[in-house]
Amino acid sequence: MYLARTIRAARITILAAAAMTALLLTAAMPAAARGKGADTLRILAIGNSFSDDAMEYLPALLDNLGVENVSLARLYVAGCSLERHMKMYNNDKAAYQYYRSEAGCNRWAKAARNVSLRQALADGVWDIVVMQQASGFSGRYESYEPYLDSLIAVVRRAQPHARLAWHMTWAYASGSTHPQFADYGSDRTQMYEEICGAVRQMLHEHPHTFRYLIPSGAVIESLRLSEVNNPPMDFTRDGYHMDFGAGRYALACTWYEVLIRPFTHRTMRNNSLLSIWGDMKVDDRMASYCRQAAWRAARGPRRKVFEARAVTKPARARWKGHIDVVSQDMTIYEK
Repeated sequence: MYLARTIRAARITILAAAAMTALLLTAAMPAAARGKGADTLRILAIGNSFSDDAMEYLPALLDNLGVENVSLARLYVAGCSLERHMKMYNNDKAAYQYYRSEAGCNRWAKAARNVSLRQALADGVWDIVVMQQASGFSGRYESYEPYLDSLIAVVRRAQPHARLAWHMTWAYASGSTHPQFADYGSDRTQMYEEICGAVRQMLHEHPHTFRYLIPSGAVIESLRLSEVNNPPMDFTRDGYHMDFGAGRYALACTWYEVLIRPFTHRTMRNNSLLSIWGDMKVDDRMASYCRQAAWRAARGPRRKVFEARAVTKPARARWKGHIDVVSQDMTIYEK
């Protein structure tokens, strides 16, 4: 039986999902990035629906772990490639949906009006800026340039002290009907290998640019090789976007372990966040697989980050106190 909590003192957290228009902000732009002090970590992702999938559960995970000094933001345009990001920047086009989760609040809120990349980059001081390529082009390095070079320069001018991170996305599911899947022979393994090859080349061409590599693709591929996989959907909800439950949870664990753990010095391995959302519910067993895959990929040496390996003996979390459960309306309940 789940008991809904009372206001913050009882630790309620309502997380606004991207589709939940009732929770939109009324202001045109959120207040400048800020936390509870100079020790706040501020992260901005320049992305699309894949970065939305990866970040959706992050505020809930932060809340579950008691982290109150991390601010998150994400820029969203559906299917946005590096080339399109730069075209919109050059035209100063306010095309992005803009979501923010303030430090200490740990819930998503959406700006009432779309913003431009210039506006988002000027919205306070960002410690980490995350980039990625659109999924269908992620295994084609020739599609990265010259747009990636230009985007790096834009971010450097606007945020000279920001550390850059690259989000390595995942291959489509084996049963995907995405039109660009044919570019990879409609083969999941081939697409994953070509994504790895493109990211390797990108890192070789930019050896000192990206402080962090977020291995979401490796984490999802490792889970797909494990007994908890659900072929042909392979942790997706439609053949390419992540399942609302286990897929998004695994990615949140990965992003936390790569970007946030070095700041908090606290791993996510013993988090007690579960989910009843999506087709792949996150119960104790599923959570243990997702945490192990994320921890292994995030903490291993970069030269081995592309090695997808089945999770065979996941460690169960040693929970202390409450368990948080994400419901289908993104309300967090205590179990």
